[in-house]
This record gives sequence, C-alpha cells and structure tokens, in this order.
Amino acid sequence: MKAGFGQEREYAWASAIVHNNTDQVGQTVTVNFNVLDAAGEILASQSQVEAFSQPKADHILGAQVEIPKGGKAAKVEATVDVSADGTFSDKPFVMETIKPTFAKDEFGSGQVTFTLSNPYSTPIKSPRIGVACFDSAGKIIGGGSDFPELVPANGRVKVSVRTMVTGTPAACDAHVGNPLDGDIREGETSASATPGGETSSAASTVDGQQADQFFKGWIGQFGSGDWKGQYASLVNAQKDAISEQAFQACRANSNEKITWKRTLSVTDGGVTKIPGTSASLPSTKVVAELETGGVKVPLDVHLVTEDGQWKWMLEAEGFNECKG
Repeated sequence: MKAGFGQEREYAWASAIVHNNTDQVGQTVTVNFNVLDAAGEILASQSQVEAFSQPKADHILGAQVEIPKGGKAAKVEATVDVSADGTFSDKPFVMETIKPTFAKDEFGSGQVTFTLSNPYSTPIKSPRIGVACFDSAGKIIGGGSDFPELVPANGRVKVSVRTMVTGTPAACDAHVGNPLDGDIREGETSASATPGGETSSAASTVDGQQADQFFKGWIGQFGSGDWKGQYASLVNAQKDAISEQAFQACRANSNEKITWKRTLSVTDGGVTKIPGTSASLPSTKVVAELETGGVKVPLDVHLVTEDGQWKWMLEAEGFNECKG
C-alpha cells in the first residue's frame, strides 16, 4: 500500500492506493489515516470504508482530515484492513477515466478533470471517484473524491474533482469504484456494492420522517450552532452520561462549517453499540454528501429510534471530549 497527503490551511486530504490481490470483488476495505506532525504526534485520524470493485487492480481510497488550528501535517500513516465477510463476485465494475489533468481554477483551488465513460447499457448514478496526485518522484501529495450524479447509459460525462495538494502535481490518477446507490452491471442489479452487503431501506421512517430528512436537519443545526436542538435528539444512553450544559460547553468551540448537499444512501446498519455506553440498538445508516472547506465529502451516521423519534449518537472521540 502507498499513502500520502496534501494540506490546505486547516484541512488535509489523505490518499492510499490499495491493491486487490485476488480474482474476486466486493471485499470491504477499511483504511485508517493517522496524520502526524514533524514531532510524530498524531494531529488527527480519519477512516474510509469502500469495497473492491476490480480484481488484480489498484484502488484509490481517500479522506478529508481536519487539522487542529495551527497544526502542520508532516506525514501520514495508513493502515488497511480487508474483510473477507459477505458475498463476492467475479464480475468487475469498470468505468474508464480518460486523460486526468490537473489545473487550478480561478480561485486557486486544484481541479483534476477527465472524461468518464460508461460502457454499460444502464445509467450509473453516483459512482465513487477517488483521485490521487503525485510529485515527480511518484510520491502522493494529495487528492480528492467526487460522486457524479448520473453517467448516461453507454455515454460519457466531463468530471472535475476538487483536490487538496501540496505543491503542483506532476501527474494525477482517478479510480472509479462501485456506485453508492447499488452495484449496477450489464444485465444485473445488486445491493452488494455497499460495504458489508447492506441492502436499501430508504423508506425507513419514524413518525413520518425519513432518516435522511432527520440527518439533513441535524446538519443544519450543526451549521447554525444549535447545540440545544442537537442535545434534544441525542441518544438517551449518552444523555445519561453527559448533561446538556456539558454538551453545549464542549460544542461551543466548534468552528467547522458544513452544509448539506444530497443523500447518497440509506441502509440497514444492524445492531450498533452506542459509544461510551454498554447499550446497543438497531440502527439505520445514512450516507450523505456534505460540503466543508469548499470540498464535497461523503459522511455516514448511524441513527437509532427511541421514544418514537430519530436519535443520533456521538462517536467515541466526541463522547470522551464532552464527558470530560
């Protein structure tokens, strides 16, 4: 595996190239990125989960990482795990990317532009695009990702992927992974493209509200700093450990700006352990496209139902921070 990063202000983009050594596809691939400073201290960590879509081929996985104020990334450590659970296939998903080219837009941001070709007789919605950029020595110096809304059947579209890079790349490469809304190949439709073999449950509602509608409202609360509103829908087990006053105090210093773009998928999340507690509840997993720092990124959340309404949960790091 090869890994690297690019940094722009308080954000970094970590990329890894992971090779599928088998003749099968569909395995769940998890990469954890630790971004380190010059002293070797971890500035931040972020994981990305996808699935192998091509046999005997390299796959580009990446994630945006928020760097603490004043921090400067010097190195990224990447750890990969390939899960052999689930149903695999010998039918690859392949879409061609033609001539990926790097340039800066009018605002000075990096863009990698290419033509994406769909060889299938079915329109492809939201294929995963992973981009990695390299210096003249072949070192990864950043990248990005995108999810084009629609590629026509037997057609092509022009794709521009916003990238975070350090310096000017000598070359960039783009990899196309399984669509987020289902693995669609010639003559077949499968839900196995989603890591873990999850199946769609987009109609999941609680008291008339769909899970992604709740998450969209939650993102709006985050963007406006409505911590009181967010605490009201926090899962009960975490409320028992964190008071509203403590929650608002730990959220008050958050200056991350995120905006909702669109729903990518809603699936059954299985029984999920609630971080920081001994409780577990059945969950619904929502994956959405958000925008932060001028970059569109996917974000997933596991929602549960309690008291006849949707509830959300703090991740382990956020729980520990707010509990104090």
